[in-house]
Amino acid sequence: MSNALSTGRDNDGREREYNEDCGPESGVTTDFDSLGKFDDSSNRGKRELKRAPLGPDSLLWKWGSDNRIHLLRGYTGVLQNMHPAIGQSLLDHSKFFEEPFSRLERSTPQIIYSIYDDGTRAKQIRDYHHGIKGTLRDGTRYHSLNPDVYWWAHATFVWRVIWAQELFGTPFTREEKEQIIQEGVTWWDMYGMSERPVIDTLDGYIEYFKEMENTVLERNETVDFALRTARVEPVSPPDGVSQRVWNVIWKPIMRSVIWITYGTLNDKQREILDLDWTEKDQKRFDRLANFIRKAFEKLPEDKRYMEPGRSMMIKHGMIDGEYKEPKLAAPYGHSEETAEGSDAKTDKKDGPSDEARAAGCPI
Repeated sequence: MSNALSTGRDNDGREREYNEDCGPESGVTTDFDSLGKFDDSSNRGKRELKRAPLGPDSLLWKWGSDNRIHLLRGYTGVLQNMHPAIGQSLLDHSKFFEEPFSRLERSTPQIIYSIYDDGTRAKQIRDYHHGIKGTLRDGTRYHSLNPDVYWWAHATFVWRVIWAQELFGTPFTREEKEQIIQEGVTWWDMYGMSERPVIDTLDGYIEYFKEMENTVLERNETVDFALRTARVEPVSPPDGVSQRVWNVIWKPIMRSVIWITYGTLNDKQREILDLDWTEKDQKRFDRLANFIRKAFEKLPEDKRYMEPGRSMMIKHGMIDGEYKEPKLAAPYGHSEETAEGSDAKTDKKDGPSDEARAAGCPI
């Protein structure tokens, strides 16, 4: 990892300060990538990227809320938190360590909904990150809105749609994977972020993940908490589960959830994290995956999807079922609202509350 840089030089040779508070609509260019290196890509022309439209006929709309994605929550979170800036941001800013389940329950529906939305929710999610910045262990400064950091989180969300079917369903064809990735570019466009880090091909994704594994991803305190500490020390219960019940069931549940997460990671990722995974473990995991694959096929169609994607699919005539107005965590500075509500009251408090800080962030 490169050393921290606080200044850079623009195309005219003038020294420019790193503006950590700049956002995609601030009018100020971000001149450093996620690891602090100077970047002048904002001065280049727009790239020609392959895109595929999102809508009722798209694969992300059909598979982006598949219930089997729940089995990859740990996978996605671990991959994201292995990025030094994301792992550190949780230490510095999140309530993840106090209430990991509640954080997931607030953030996951918003990420799912942003696939089906017109871009409003995606921009709200992006704006949750304006104040998420700090310093890594080696002194390098990070900001969660630097494109390389944000793209890594986004890429893992796109990839888990593919990976869920690879492990627990019917694997997509190469053409379908390419389409999902190109739909993921359109999804990225909704955030209003720089195109510089965007990858629009399957081969590009595969090489990108290998490069991240070889040069960026790490074992850190955040990942150790999720994969090790949470196995032996109780965490706050999920919403709706009483503390008395949780005291009895937390240990077998956490160990099972963490073991499944081990199984969803590849060999290189487990090597980075120093995780044991035996041939016996793999055989057990394969049996579980096969059971899930067969059981899923027997579910009624509308039970195969998680909210709010399920209701959005019903609304657009993709599946039959009872429509429910999506209920999501409110954006920063607002009270609770429905996903399509427009009459939320403004929270007059200065700065984000603890609840806001823990809600909705991809990282």
